[in-house]
Amino acid sequence: MVLLMHPTNSCNFSCRYCYLSEGTKTALNFMTVDFAKNVLHQVKDYLFQNKQQRIEILWHGGEPLLWGIENYEEILEFSKHEFCDFDYRTTMQTNLSLINERYIDLFLKYRVNLSFSIDGTKELHDDLRVTQNGEGTFDIIMNKVKLCREKGLHLGCIVVANRNHIGKIPELYKFMCDNKIGFKFNSLFNAGEAKKGISEFGLTPSEYAEIYIELFDLWFDDEKNKLHMSSFVDIAAGLISKKVTGCTLGQNCQEQFLAISPQGDVVPCGRFCDEELIKYSYGNLNTESLESILQKRKNTDAYNRHKYIEASSCKKCKFFDICHGGCLHDGYINGGNFKTKTFLCESYKKILTHISKKLKEAEML
Repeated sequence: MVLLMHPTNSCNFSCRYCYLSEGTKTALNFMTVDFAKNVLHQVKDYLFQNKQQRIEILWHGGEPLLWGIENYEEILEFSKHEFCDFDYRTTMQTNLSLINERYIDLFLKYRVNLSFSIDGTKELHDDLRVTQNGEGTFDIIMNKVKLCREKGLHLGCIVVANRNHIGKIPELYKFMCDNKIGFKFNSLFNAGEAKKGISEFGLTPSEYAEIYIELFDLWFDDEKNKLHMSSFVDIAAGLISKKVTGCTLGQNCQEQFLAISPQGDVVPCGRFCDEELIKYSYGNLNTESLESILQKRKNTDAYNRHKYIEASSCKKCKFFDICHGGCLHDGYINGGNFKTKTFLCESYKKILTHISKKLKEAEML
């Protein structure tokens, strides 16, 4: 299980393509530590009852570090003891801006792995990932990356594919290689704040496929640099093994992922923490037990989306066992319901066809 804990949706950045709305990010809702402890305790009981041994706790937001270091000192110590009989790990998705030596020492102590976002060079990055005052954040982030590395803290990375990357993929790849930053290459979503500028910086499915394939080829054919590109590794492994995991392409993400909003709602994923989508909450842990909520969710369209996708024309696609209709949230945004496949369907067909060809040429498939 991957448990996504959103202690707050507040954020000190104002990225133009954020999938959360401005109202959600400025609502100033914060979990209490006691509530977070209660969630973790109920999750532990659920794991025991279902004979599951693996748990990843992913702290997310908003900007999760706004919750405060004292809260993390308490909850990380609690987690260490609560899950001592489990194979558990702790990760955090952060913009890095609030990282300091005290945070780094704490995360080293409890083996917390961080992931951050950067979109390449200063020119590529500073257009869309900005502070609340509209100033670029590249220099802030790179200084924090340097500090984390000096202290030995592991960092992962996400790059959000956008229109600025068209014609600049070699520049992006060189920057990431020069700085030894392995990364996921994610699409942006037409949700939240991103809806205001999607026509300006969004990508068509064809454009996304083209830059994705261009980046994959640079990585796959590169014998010098050894960046870990988890997006590419996951797809290649899925094509070879005919089995995929993860939130985007897995058969039913709802069986693997559990997201908790700052207000206590159990939602299909963190993207449903937004004020426009919180109506799809499975239930609220302030008034219901986790056990009863998880039992209820089995009867929802979100949980059963994989059945609708399987009964659709998707089943006839040769890549169905790799794609499964794509991201649940993306499908909802595409069709306004939980019975719709991703709008990136044509992208995935082109991408998977190309990667399959490359793997065959390399005698890996």
